[in-house]
Amino acid sequence: MNTQAYIESGILDEYVLGVVSPQEKQEVERLSKIYPEIKAELSRVEASLESYAMEHQRTPPARLKADIFAQMNFDEPVAESQDLEEQVEDETAQGGAQIPFGQTVSVVRPLWSRIAVAASILLAIFGGWAALQLSETRQKNEQLAIEMSNLQETAKYSETLASMYRDPNFKVIRMPGLEKSAESSVVALWNQQTNEVLLDVQSLPAAPTGKQYQLWSIVEGAPVDMGMLDQDFAGKVLRMKATNPNSVAFAITLEKEGGSPTPTMEEMYVLGKV
Repeated sequence: MNTQAYIESGILDEYVLGVVSPQEKQEVERLSKIYPEIKAELSRVEASLESYAMEHQRTPPARLKADIFAQMNFDEPVAESQDLEEQVEDETAQGGAQIPFGQTVSVVRPLWSRIAVAASILLAIFGGWAALQLSETRQKNEQLAIEMSNLQETAKYSETLASMYRDPNFKVIRMPGLEKSAESSVVALWNQQTNEVLLDVQSLPAAPTGKQYQLWSIVEGAPVDMGMLDQDFAGKVLRMKATNPNSVAFAITLEKEGGSPTPTMEEMYVLGKV
């Protein structure tokens, strides 16, 4: 069994939150006894949710209990009901009395019975309130997991860039924005040993529909195609085509989607000399 895939499915979180089916509940309990890693993860999830719930617990409104009991009627039965019940019991003992047609007999519930009903209502309300808190906790945990994943991706991206900027084998070519887009800024990282070129897009407007950015190198006065930039280039290190060792500059133009055999000079956004 692929226990890692089972753990990552989220079934253990749902088990702890009590939202699994009876069959799924039995399955989790059975597998946690067989596989130590599932049992360990289950314990971790339980401890994590308990810790989070304790940290973010909110006390139910103080008026909740009072409001519920205020709507409960714990008064003793009215005198008429008592008298009528006694009359029925006496006449029944004497040979079977008949209750007049159209007249009802009040059934007197013991006080403990009505207290039990009220307690069950309170339990249901507090149970629903607790379930709502667990649901909010789960949503916050999911959001936290997404944020952590984004932070990890950002950290990985930053670490990759930092290593290349420090690597003496990479020549750093900065391409500032031209008049077309003065705020744009792109850096080409040229590996001098392999002639591999990577792009760090620091600032570049999103390409319009049907358009795509294209990288060029200038070799002996002529532009050479270096490949198309991904449409979703933000926060990525883009791997482009290998360049000619005699490249003297790099530039990016906005072309039709899929690229052009020659650059559109009036659509040049950034340019940097080697």
